[in-house]
Amino acid sequence: MKVLNETYIAHDISVNKLDRLVNNISADNFIFFNDDEIPLGGRGSTKALHVTTRCKGYTLPGVLIDNGSALNVLPLSTLNRLPVDSSHMKTCQNIVRAFDGTERKVMGRIELPLQIGPSMYEVDFLVMDIKPSYNCLLGRPWIHSAGAVPSSLYQKLKLITEGRLVTINAEEDIIASVTSNAPYVRIDDEAIECSFRSLEFVNATFVVEGNKVPTPRLSKTTRMGL
Repeated sequence: MKVLNETYIAHDISVNKLDRLVNNISADNFIFFNDDEIPLGGRGSTKALHVTTRCKGYTLPGVLIDNGSALNVLPLSTLNRLPVDSSHMKTCQNIVRAFDGTERKVMGRIELPLQIGPSMYEVDFLVMDIKPSYNCLLGRPWIHSAGAVPSSLYQKLKLITEGRLVTINAEEDIIASVTSNAPYVRIDDEAIECSFRSLEFVNATFVVEGNKVPTPRLSKTTRMGL
């Protein structure tokens, strides 16, 4: 009878531990949206999701979160306003086309520290000489690496940081004032909307005119990298 009681006690302890574990997952590590979070304008709104971040001590608003983009894009105009040594920019062989099919030159890539919510991220950007309607764009490379879930409908960005659910609200349309003590990066007044796709060369072969074009093949080094 004593052994049976001990078995029941052990079972109760295991159930209690399981209940606490389930409660922790539900409270801290579960990303969800509900209808109460839909802002004014509701489902009729077509606003993109822009958030405010910080970079190198500067407030960096107008950061577009776009899960339709295969790139993290940093306009050259934004880079020039930040206290960043552009000589650290690396060359790259990406070919980028806008949504209308036109080619856009990639000047290089650079890694910048970006504070989003309470966390700091090292973001790998492609630098381009463009005039978009945002200071920088965070696409799927950052969204997936951070495990973030953006929603333009709810105008929120949610992610799990150190076991806690972090919700970042979209920035307001109008910022009333900025104190002179707060370094601030404005968006270019000549902004245009841009959406980008990317194609990267991993191998190239020179073919003399008139010769047979060989079947494209990936090198062993490229295969290992993939």
